[in-house]
Amino acid sequence: MSEERKKPEENKPDMMEQEMKDFNVRGSAHGHNLPWWKEIAQILRKNTKSLVIVVLAAVVLLGAGVFLGAMIGRGNTADETASAETQTAEAESRTEENEVAYVPLEENAYPEINALIEQYYQAAAEGDIDTINSIKDYSEQTELLQIQEKSNYLEGYEDINCYTKPGPEENSYVVYASYYAKFKDIDRTVCGLNTFVVCQNSDGEYYIHDCTNDEAMREYRINVTKQDDVVELFNRVQVEYNEAVTEDEELAAFLTQLSEDLKASVGDALAEMETETQTEAAEEQQTEETVAETESAEAETENAGEGSLVEAVDVVNIRSSDSETADVLGKAQIGDTFTLLESRENGWSRVEYDGGEAYIKSEYLAAVEESASGTVSEGEESSEAASDETESTSQDEAPAAGEASEAADLSDVPNSGTYRLTTTVNIRSSASESADRIAVGYSGDEVEIIMKQADGWTRVRFNGETGYIRTDVLR
Repeated sequence: MSEERKKPEENKPDMMEQEMKDFNVRGSAHGHNLPWWKEIAQILRKNTKSLVIVVLAAVVLLGAGVFLGAMIGRGNTADETASAETQTAEAESRTEENEVAYVPLEENAYPEINALIEQYYQAAAEGDIDTINSIKDYSEQTELLQIQEKSNYLEGYEDINCYTKPGPEENSYVVYASYYAKFKDIDRTVCGLNTFVVCQNSDGEYYIHDCTNDEAMREYRINVTKQDDVVELFNRVQVEYNEAVTEDEELAAFLTQLSEDLKASVGDALAEMETETQTEAAEEQQTEETVAETESAEAETENAGEGSLVEAVDVVNIRSSDSETADVLGKAQIGDTFTLLESRENGWSRVEYDGGEAYIKSEYLAAVEESASGTVSEGEESSEAASDETESTSQDEAPAAGEASEAADLSDVPNSGTYRLTTTVNIRSSASESADRIAVGYSGDEVEIIMKQADGWTRVRFNGETGYIRTDVLR
């Protein structure tokens, strides 16, 4: 029963389809035709429920399509954004790694640069440091010494070629100079390659720029040198060099020995220069101290005042005028006193002498201090101290009669080095017999001579202290 009921329903045609058929039949039967839009309206009124279902289904399907499209679009947009960001990061990374735009090497494209580099190599072959300094803004001392020492082995440089790339500044270039070096007594030439940075000054002249203190230029040069055509150039020169030393054992041995000799000679030269610098500095300091002491003595004389007493601190000539070429009237011995008439700015003092006037160099005079017991030389020691010096005074501080310091024969006294005393001597704090005694040296003691002075005193170092000994007692 149920099955029989279902069969007609399964075969039941669609309601709208059947309705359209009926409408067509009815219309034909009545012999008239309604306008198409009225016919459609009648169908829609009779099938409202079916129409609602169809519309809802369409809306659902349309919404699902829009949603899926949005999701797909969103996914595509995210992927595209991520891809763009990755590409940007990669581009930035490549830019950081190689900030220099690629420009092919140019061979011998700039005659002025070729002339500059050839001038440099010619000067290097000749050891002409002055020329190198004139065309290069800076060179380390080690580099200059190496060039100078290497020139002793060189005959010259040949077949110089310049390969250039633009620099970071206008009229600047990174230059790769290839060459062949010809050494003395070696038949085969040796190839080589050097890198230079060439710039142009305000006068339009090219010069070699040292990048030691130019970080930006040095970084630029490094980045340029990483480019493929430059690497290829370096490799080509290296291969040729390797072939030369492999084929020629004599050449290989020479170059190895040359490297060792240059290191040794440059090291020795640097050590010698350092010693000379230290010696010059020490001599300059000593000269300054001597000048200061002389000025102090002169100032002391000037402070004595006209009409006061001064005494000779050394054996010195007494002259007729304030000139070393003036006639010698006599000689002042250590401790001789004079009345000061005038202390002149030219370093001379006018004094009373033998009932008249005479002149003595102010540096050999010192003021005499008045005391209750009489006139005593400034800085003169007590009787006890003087007693201690009695032994040495007769031997080391008393000059021969009539002897003048400016005429004394001091050739036996060395200018520097260690000196062994042969007698007992006083070591003073300054170049004056009135200066404080800081030590006593005995026969057999060693002193280090710092400087033999023109004023008749020798500056020495004794037991860690610096003092002065009369030069004539060291003879």
